[in-house]
Amino acid sequence: MLSLKRKNSPHLVWLPVCLLVLTSCKKFTEIPPPRTQVQTSILFASDQGVLSAVAGMYSQMVAGNLWVANGGATLYPSLSAGDIYNTTPNTDIDGFTFNNLNANTGTGVSTIWRTAYKNIYNANSILGGIEASPSVTDSIRSTAKGEALVVRALNYFYLVNFFGDVPLMISTDYETNQAATRTAISTIYGQIINDLKEAQGLLKTTYPSSGRVRPNRFATTALLARTYLYMREWAKAEAESSSIINSGIYNLIPSANLHNTFQANSTEAVWQLMRETQNTTDGGMLIPSSSSVKPGYAISPFLLNAFEVNDQRKSISGNGWLGKNSVSGIDYYFPAKYKERIATTPVKEYQMILRLSEQYLIRAEARAQQNNASGALQDLNVVRSRAGLGNSTAVTMADILIAIEHERQTEFFCEWGHRWFDLKRNGRADDVLSIQKAPYWQSTDALYPIPFYELQTNPLLVQNPGY
Repeated sequence: MLSLKRKNSPHLVWLPVCLLVLTSCKKFTEIPPPRTQVQTSILFASDQGVLSAVAGMYSQMVAGNLWVANGGATLYPSLSAGDIYNTTPNTDIDGFTFNNLNANTGTGVSTIWRTAYKNIYNANSILGGIEASPSVTDSIRSTAKGEALVVRALNYFYLVNFFGDVPLMISTDYETNQAATRTAISTIYGQIINDLKEAQGLLKTTYPSSGRVRPNRFATTALLARTYLYMREWAKAEAESSSIINSGIYNLIPSANLHNTFQANSTEAVWQLMRETQNTTDGGMLIPSSSSVKPGYAISPFLLNAFEVNDQRKSISGNGWLGKNSVSGIDYYFPAKYKERIATTPVKEYQMILRLSEQYLIRAEARAQQNNASGALQDLNVVRSRAGLGNSTAVTMADILIAIEHERQTEFFCEWGHRWFDLKRNGRADDVLSIQKAPYWQSTDALYPIPFYELQTNPLLVQNPGY
C-alpha cells in the first residue's frame, strides 16, 4: 500500500480515507469493498464506494486492542474508578489504578486521545466525501451521513468526559486542525446534540445492517438521551429514553438468561460493534486463560461489596456477570459479562455500546430530578427485578438518586466508563474516591492529562491542572 507522510497535526488524525475501505467488511454492507487504494473523489462517486467507506469506519474503530471504542473505554476508567485493579504491576496500567497518570509516560491516555480523533477524522471524511458527490443516491447519502454523525458524536462524548475541553474538529482540513485550541465542554456538547438530532432525521428505525452493528434512529436517540442526562436537561432525557423504551423493538434479557445479555444481536442491544473473525476485546482482556491463573484484572472489594444479597449479576455460576479463580488460597473475582475469551466461528459476542437497561436508568434519574418519585422508582425497579432483586426501599428524593447511582454501578461495571463518569458528573468523585483510592486520590485526577506529544506539536493546547 502506498504510504502517506504524517503532518504534525496534534490531533493527528492522519489516517487516509483509502485505508477505510481496505478492510473486508462484507457483513456490514454485503458487498466487497474496493481492493485497491483510490482517490477520495472516486471512492465517493458511487453507492458502493460510500458503503465501503462506512464499513471501513466501523472496522477501524475495532482495529486495535484497547483503542477507545475497542476496550479502552472499558478498561482505563474502570481502573480509575476503582471497580477493578491489575493483579500484576504494569507501567502503563499502574497510573490508572493508582490515579497517578503522567502525560509523559504510558500509552493508555495517548491511545484514547489518538484513536478517538482518528474515528472522528474518518467520520469527517465520509461527511465531506458524500457532500461533494452528486452521484450518490439519496437513501445511501442519508444513511451514511447519519451514521458518520453518530460516530463523531460518540467519540466526542468520550473525549470530553476523559479530558474536559478538547479541540473541536468537524472537517479533515489539516491546517485548521493542527492549530485547533481547546473548546469548552458546553460547545462540544452542543455539537454532539446537533449531530445526533440531525442523524435522527436521517436514519430509519430499521437497522441498516444485518443485526444491530450499525446505528439506527433509536441508537442515535439512546446516545442523545445520555447526553441530555449529562447536561442535566431532565425533561429531554426522559422524552428520548421513553421513545426507546416504548418502541417495542428492545427487551431486557430475563434474569434466567442473564448470561446472554452481551451475545451477538441480543434483544437488549441498541447498538453493538462487530469484529468479523473474533469475539470482543473486553472478553479477551478480562477473562483469564484458565481457572488456575490469576486474572489480569480483578474486581475490587469495593465493587464486590456493592452487590446486594441475591443479586444475580454477582453470581459466578455461569449465569451472572462475575467469575472467580482461586489461586494460592486467594479468591480473585473478575468481570465476566462477556463469556468468550478467544475467537469462535461464528463469532458469538459483539461489543455492546448501548443497551436498553441504560435507558430505564436514564429515565429513572431524569424523573427523580423532576420530583417524579413514583415514576423514578418504577423504572429503577425494572432493572432491579431483572437482577433478581426486590423493589428499592428508597423514599426521599435524595435516597432515590443515590439508589439509582448504586444501581448504575452494579449494572454497568466495566462498561464504557459509566461508573467513572457518574461519580464525576454527580459531583461525588472526591467523596467516594478519596476513601476508596486513598492515599492516591486528588481532585485533579478527575480529568486525564493531555498527552505530552500533543502539547509539543501544538503550543496552543494547555495541559489540565495537576499534570
